[in-house]
Amino acid sequence: MNAKKVIPFFLAILTLCILIYNFRVAEKEKYRTYGDALDYVHLAVSVLKTGNYGHLDLEYGELLKDFKSGDINDKDYAFKTYSTWRPPFWPYIIASIFFLFGFKLTYLIIFKILLHVLGCFLFFRTLKNLCFDYWPIVISVFLYAVSPSWQIYSRVFLSEPITLFLFTVFLFFITKKENLKSNQIILSLALIGGLITICHPYYLFFPFLIFLFLFAFKQIPFKHFFMGGLIVLIIPFAWVVRNTIILETDSLLLTTSTGAVMAKGWNKDVLKEHNNVNGDLADETLVLLHYEKQENYENNEVGKMQLYKDATINFIKTHKELILPIVFKKLKSAFNPLAEHSKAGVLEKGRVVYHVLGFLAMIFVLFLRNKISKSLSLALIFSTIGITIITYSGFRFRVPQSALELFFLAFVIQFIYIKLFRKSNSVTI
Repeated sequence: MNAKKVIPFFLAILTLCILIYNFRVAEKEKYRTYGDALDYVHLAVSVLKTGNYGHLDLEYGELLKDFKSGDINDKDYAFKTYSTWRPPFWPYIIASIFFLFGFKLTYLIIFKILLHVLGCFLFFRTLKNLCFDYWPIVISVFLYAVSPSWQIYSRVFLSEPITLFLFTVFLFFITKKENLKSNQIILSLALIGGLITICHPYYLFFPFLIFLFLFAFKQIPFKHFFMGGLIVLIIPFAWVVRNTIILETDSLLLTTSTGAVMAKGWNKDVLKEHNNVNGDLADETLVLLHYEKQENYENNEVGKMQLYKDATINFIKTHKELILPIVFKKLKSAFNPLAEHSKAGVLEKGRVVYHVLGFLAMIFVLFLRNKISKSLSLALIFSTIGITIITYSGFRFRVPQSALELFFLAFVIQFIYIKLFRKSNSVTI
């Protein structure tokens, strides 16, 4: 029997079974969605039903009941208020799916699974771009396909799997090294980088930093660094301009959740309670306890954002002795691949294994000759440092970067394969 055919076939069948299982779990739980995931769906419905990106005049849970009963198809909804608490990319994708196929949550589940299958193919093509050997490619693509982080978040309607896919597309284009100096590839990278920002602002600094490091390592000329850096700023800035006009504010804001996430990362309980598993549960209202100007702010989304932002800055100014300890605590948590708070389940244990391997691989590629992988690693490290200091990090926010971590891990697997099975090395690693 030909191992090169039998083993990949077996892995493909195993992957298919895992995808089907996750589809069934997601299908079973689709009407139990809540919090952030429900908010994305809510925004999409608002866009289609009213033409406005914001909140509908609904009681909590009413929208899910309408999905379940089918009333959502013909029901008219009253628009309540504009919002930019969530970044726009994923809600508009959801709206597009509903527009094309109808108001069924099942379509979102199918879309995410098909997108992941496409992501597997692009990851395969990425490693082929680098001329990796057959078995390192097979192993790496399988690890990508069954990623525990993707499995966990494929079952809900959050934006993390979509951002993971965008990172995969980014990797596909950036590894086209022979074309990296072409305007088309740089434009593609810049557009995808901009979309990453308006899909998941946690990676706000990454797109610009990757162009900076590519230029520093002489992988692109200055004109492409300038062009790419400009485009990755223009795309999110267009949304900032929209917010300024629609929300009638002088503040330059990408999302109004900025104030709350800053407050979650800067308060008196961070040193004691912050961890990389449930940092989302931090109480942002703690910064308001000793802030005496609360009555000066309007009781709306922008006003509350500014309140939390100013209260956070006030906390930092009045607790200077806590700045370095909090920064150190958050950075240690952000880069810690081990779970700082245990959660039950095979997938939760599996994601920790992936995090550990990904972290070690991220460090490993810094010592290789390949400038692309080195640039990606440095961009990820410094973007994580920047956003973590301003806000905070956690396992959920780190889901999209698993595409990068598995890319780094593929280099480790290729390196081991070369050392064990052949002496010549046609791949620049």
